[in-house]
Amino acid sequence: MPFKPHYLLVALTLCWFVTLQAFPMIGCAACSKCRCIRTSSDFISPRLYHKIEILTPGAHCRQTEIIITKKDKATVCVTPDARWIKKVISKLQSNNKKKRSADV
Repeated sequence: MPFKPHYLLVALTLCWFVTLQAFPMIGCAACSKCRCIRTSSDFISPRLYHKIEILTPGAHCRQTEIIITKKDKATVCVTPDARWIKKVISKLQSNNKKKRSADV
């Protein structure tokens, strides 16, 4: 079977893609996996909350992200430094501690 140059090209391309996927892309702004592009510090009434997600910094994103999903399915990214959200989080944490101690 004679040597086919396009087999070599396909093999080299495949190796290139595999190698490219293996390297970490730390510091690549376009590769950021942060879910929040913009954040808001505006107050959102707790009556409108459906779910609160707190994403700690990690490999996916270098900053803490707080995502509130409202009952109308809209999502809002909240600034973690906003005073009102800190109060909401501490109240939720204290409620969880009370609930855990009551279960024991």
